[in-house]
Amino acid sequence: RKLEITYNKKRDDYNPHFHVLIAVNKSYFTDKRYYISQQEWLDLWRDVTGISEITQVQVQKIRQNNNKELYEMAKYSGKDSDYLINQKVFDAFYKSLKGKQVLVYSGLFKEAKKKLKNGDLDYLKEIDPTEYIYQIFYIWKQKEYLASELYDLTEQEKREINHKMIDEIEEEQ
Repeated sequence: RKLEITYNKKRDDYNPHFHVLIAVNKSYFTDKRYYISQQEWLDLWRDVTGISEITQVQVQKIRQNNNKELYEMAKYSGKDSDYLINQKVFDAFYKSLKGKQVLVYSGLFKEAKKKLKNGDLDYLKEIDPTEYIYQIFYIWKQKEYLASELYDLTEQEKREINHKMIDEIEEEQ
């Protein structure tokens, strides 16, 4: 589960919400004994939070080979366009998120994270096909980045960089 907070400038309020990924059996969507409807999820969420005014819970199946939903889990906990509106809003975001574990793995996902960290899943990672030959440093000049320095990579640096696995998305700490 991942905690995300959005800010509504018109109403001057905050919407803390969770993005949750749940692993289920293949038969979940066809077995009426286990399937939980949208309305049941909403009722369960209202019950567990004690807030009967909650009006929506979005539940959807993640399609195979479509990483859009997974990227939603991995992105920010708050948009800079929200928390940089003014000092009061920034302070609210800061105080509510400081020291919080906003991304939590459990069950199968906790096991998979451990395997990923140990390198047990490296065989699933994609190899970067790019052939790197230069190192370029950029500087920001008003409205654009400009190349400030360009170096040829040494043969040793090329061996260290090229044909490596594409690194996974860094986890927020």
